[in-house]
Amino acid sequence: MTRLLRLFAMLTVFVLVAAACGSDGDDNASTGGDDAGTTAPDATDAPDATDAPTTLPPPTEEVTIEFWHAMADDLGAVVDGLVDSYNASQDVVTVNSTFQGSYDDTYNALLASFEAGTAPNITQNFDLAAQTMFDTGALLPAHELMAAGDAESYLAAPRDYYSDETGMVALAFNSSTPIVYYNEDMFTAAGLDAPAPDWTFSDFLATCDALEESGVEFCATFGTVGWYFEQILANSGGLYFNNDNGRTARATEVEFNKGEGVEVFEFLTGLINDGHAPNLGSTWSDTDSVFFAESAAMIFDSTSGVQGFQENAGFPVKTAFIPHSDDSERNGVAIGGAALWLIDNDDDALDAASWDFMKFMTEADQQITWHTQTGYFPVLASLQDSPTPELATFWDENPNFVTAINQLATTNTSNADGSVNYPVLGGRAGPFPEIRRIIVEAYSGVLDEGQTAQEALDDAAERANQTLADYNEFFE
Repeated sequence: MTRLLRLFAMLTVFVLVAAACGSDGDDNASTGGDDAGTTAPDATDAPDATDAPTTLPPPTEEVTIEFWHAMADDLGAVVDGLVDSYNASQDVVTVNSTFQGSYDDTYNALLASFEAGTAPNITQNFDLAAQTMFDTGALLPAHELMAAGDAESYLAAPRDYYSDETGMVALAFNSSTPIVYYNEDMFTAAGLDAPAPDWTFSDFLATCDALEESGVEFCATFGTVGWYFEQILANSGGLYFNNDNGRTARATEVEFNKGEGVEVFEFLTGLINDGHAPNLGSTWSDTDSVFFAESAAMIFDSTSGVQGFQENAGFPVKTAFIPHSDDSERNGVAIGGAALWLIDNDDDALDAASWDFMKFMTEADQQITWHTQTGYFPVLASLQDSPTPELATFWDENPNFVTAINQLATTNTSNADGSVNYPVLGGRAGPFPEIRRIIVEAYSGVLDEGQTAQEALDDAAERANQTLADYNEFFE
């Protein structure tokens, strides 16, 4: 069995473990061969291919391509609308769009399809899967198809996140960050102003006290999912993995059980243990119900839900940045969401058709539609630097859609000495999806078994480090 097939077999074991643990996607929430590197580009420079891009002839013969995605319900309806628009815009390529379930489900289905030889032409795959995707050797990377300078049209954060040392591998499509949604009426009744952009854990807890003194049952609600821990850790300046978050070399150990990681986990688990938030487990929907029922004044959730929160709440909803630890300055956030990955078809017609559709999905018109109908922010720098009149008017009328954009725009991508600020680039490791699930179980260690945050994270670190070692054996 080849090394790649053995890697897929190992990942299949992770998939079986994941099936027992449940899904924990963030918003529901290079050819990358065996020696694929993990060196990150400088956060201030757009990586670009060093060689001339591959020239694919435009599709001229009728062809159908398969596109797998992870967008459900209202988000899925917007995706389907964009696919229909593309299919209607020309008469050569037909895109067959298939919902594969959550991010985890879609990731797992793709891994299984590689073994079965049934992979789609394009897949939407989430942020945590980036290193695994690089390592598959199954991709036609975007930087081989882009013209020189094209990468610079993307926002730095999503561009760099989905880049290897050569350039962009995938095209960012749905990018997000977590934000705090809050009930404006409850804040007013408690005599509270809007949260400051740089509020600390102590500021957050003081807000909880004021809200609860005014009669609110819970000050906040959130699911015990891994994403909030990752993002608040980044906002507090902490690394998730060693080797600069796995970006200057493969991650071999986790760092989340040290320093800021412990303080962040104490804060999140303390909100539940101290009665400030209900213990709803690793959920994305039950928390919404608590917020809409006005049992909680605040909720951690993705910016992808802005439209849904505004439409479904029976009260005015406002948004704010996520908090950071008392021992740090506000650092900023890493992007979440997913990107579009082109599976190499070894067929110019299929590859050309796939690339044409991917480019369409990230063009300005489609990104404006996607943003205004969901809450995911546009991935094109031009739309933020010089928004169209339509978009500028929309933002004036819907300021909640701008919060995540401002939160990312004010993220410290470089340190004071000019070095790369790796915490906000996000962690990168092949088994990251499985390690996120280990963190979900660490929540249970504190909330259900009485462990301290340090004890639960130490246990999680031991398991995560073994998972990293098992994965990294394939690249030694």
